[in-house]
Amino acid sequence: AGLPIDAAALAATAPRLAAAPAVVRLAGHAGVDAATAAVAWAAVEEQFALDVLRSAIAAAPAAGAFGPRARAALADDVTASQMRFATLRLAGSTPDSVRAAAVAGLIQEAAAARDLAAVTVAVRGLGALGA
Repeated sequence: AGLPIDAAALAATAPRLAAAPAVVRLAGHAGVDAATAAVAWAAVEEQFALDVLRSAIAAAPAAGAFGPRARAALADDVTASQMRFATLRLAGSTPDSVRAAAVAGLIQEAAAARDLAAVTVAVRGLGALGA
């Protein structure tokens, strides 16, 4: 029949596949190839532990009709910030290191709280960085 599916390998590549459209947009916007854009995208994700933040957003209890919309809006804001910082990185610029470290710490703290209010504060901090 078909090729065997390695569920663990598929799960490990899922985040990269989900980011592919954003990376392609970043490459076009910045005028670089997709591989270069992917490196910048991944560096920003690692610097700010955005995978942890996204997981916390998904896991945070958010009851009511607006809960799913709140999570989606926060995830969109994280992606927009990641795009902004990756674009800056490709242009040779980075946010102030002290403020960036503070935001990265806030993200870790908020992710550990697994609370919608905490992740909202972290996403706002990320968005305000470099503003």
